[in-house]
Amino acid sequence: MSEISICVAVCTRNRTVQLERLLHSLEAQTRRPHQVLVVDNAPSSNDTQQLLAAREDQILRYVCEPVAGLDFARNRALQEATTDVVAFIDDDAVADAGWVAALHMAFNRDANNALCTGKVKALTQATDGQRLFEANGGFDKGSARITLPGQDRARCLPGKRPLIAWAFGLGVGCNLAVRRLAALQLGGFDEALDMGATMPGGGDTDMIWRMLEAGHQVSYEPDALVLHEHRHTLAGAVEQIVGHNKASMAMLAKAWKMSSLTDRLPIALFISWRLVKPGVRLLRRSAGADPLPVPVLLCIWKSCIGGLFSYPDARQLADARKNSVLTTSASEPG
Repeated sequence: MSEISICVAVCTRNRTVQLERLLHSLEAQTRRPHQVLVVDNAPSSNDTQQLLAAREDQILRYVCEPVAGLDFARNRALQEATTDVVAFIDDDAVADAGWVAALHMAFNRDANNALCTGKVKALTQATDGQRLFEANGGFDKGSARITLPGQDRARCLPGKRPLIAWAFGLGVGCNLAVRRLAALQLGGFDEALDMGATMPGGGDTDMIWRMLEAGHQVSYEPDALVLHEHRHTLAGAVEQIVGHNKASMAMLAKAWKMSSLTDRLPIALFISWRLVKPGVRLLRRSAGADPLPVPVLLCIWKSCIGGLFSYPDARQLADARKNSVLTTSASEPG
């Protein structure tokens, strides 16, 4: 079996300082990727393009994606890459020196592995906002390797855990690698998710879920380590936590709608739990056992309810953004 090739894809927008730090960490990899693709998502300046033009690295490539939205940029990366695997990492993250090597080993170890997430730890906990985000759970999914064989669903349900729950427990998009052809066969990432304030997340979880639904094997590799710079302020951390809950409920509502009647019950049960969970956390807070203040937990509860009905608006906005760019391109001379 020939060894797989990996493209590291960085979807970025107006973050040249963080991007340069990330690129330094990619240069220090013990096993360098075949490609590093920087997708500049609807930038307001050419700073990122100039940053890359000044770097002498033959594997580094710049692409501009004019439609604003993280999953538009992710899909552009899937289309532009020429490798077997595309490994996504956030521009505000730093890759451990062995990150690419660990992903390479994970995909070479099992040809059935279609998606692999990695461990994400905090780059620093120097501010109140960063400490609060970590206290709320952060992005770390633990130190145990997880493999979910898609062909044998019974093995995906230890302790009666619903299949949909694994999509939320396997990892996050700032450290997510996919077999390029498998992702493209699913239609890529859902561009209605990760739309900023309208839909602040969900594309990573949705991809994991659809891979599982399609019968693919997915995995979590803790040796593939990334350090993420959490938002510095308390307001920023709270905004991210609340937004993630909203997007999660939108993704669940979408999953329920697109599933068969027989598959809807476990999704409905998981949705019910996610709706009840903020109330449970409020009870824990009253006993001093939850890190989030009561007003934040109430905001999470409200965002969960609102998230159930927010996907159609996000879908409409995504289509409008795409059509606007297409119309502008068609009207330009030449």
